[in-house]
Amino acid sequence: MTVSDHIPQRLADLGFTGYSTQISGKRIEYVVPPLCEVPTGPFLMGSDPVRDVVAAEESWAQDELPQHSVTLPAYQITRYPVTVTEYACFVRAGRAEPPEGHWRPISWKQQLDRLDHPVVNVSWHDVVAYAKWLVECTDHPWRLPTEAEWEKAARGTDARIYPWGNQFDQACCNTYDSGINTTTPIDAYPSGASPYGVLDMAGNVSEWTNTLVKTYPYKEADGREDMNATNSRVIRGGSWAYGASQARVASRNSDYPDLFNNNNGFRLVLRATPISS
Repeated sequence: MTVSDHIPQRLADLGFTGYSTQISGKRIEYVVPPLCEVPTGPFLMGSDPVRDVVAAEESWAQDELPQHSVTLPAYQITRYPVTVTEYACFVRAGRAEPPEGHWRPISWKQQLDRLDHPVVNVSWHDVVAYAKWLVECTDHPWRLPTEAEWEKAARGTDARIYPWGNQFDQACCNTYDSGINTTTPIDAYPSGASPYGVLDMAGNVSEWTNTLVKTYPYKEADGREDMNATNSRVIRGGSWAYGASQARVASRNSDYPDLFNNNNGFRLVLRATPISS
């Protein structure tokens, strides 16, 4: 059954749809986000230091090397990072509210005043639990993207450095350089869209991926997608708290899976074939 009681009109206009279902005898509301199609085929992953001055000069960017070809099957990725509106359904279903955090703390109540912003203060374990809950609600195979899926969705097949091209453009994203110093609505930077129409892949919030931190070349079946491992997971996209160099599509960051902060969020993918474990 379609519902709209808890979806702001702004999100409904962007293609978010609310539904209701019964789980264990309890009425549960959930939101299905709009998706972008990413076709099958190869793309160039990582940085080319000949074309990217950051990769050439910064020691912390050496984990982006070497640039290499990765071939992926087709998949769908959410057009926007998961919003407070979507995560609030999860909380109303009985899951824990995101904690307030420590650095520039923001309470869950304050987040609820920003329903069209990305949800923050969620750990890797939290977002995996959200994806599993959405699978239960929809019977569709939602999950976190691998870092390869994330990067292809962000840059396409021409090895561009940012989602919109090869030059940084502050009008295309919310980074530290903007001076906003907090999240922005998910549709605030339409000019920052990737070749597949995916938004907020640079800035706003850094995004959890499923992938463990390992060196390149990327190989999905080498253990880096092990769901049961406890090591750090790759985070992508920079955020409002990072500058232009971290907003490059090849930039890699990471965090322990039980940690959270107010500039980390996530988005989801749908892919018919499962990732290796």
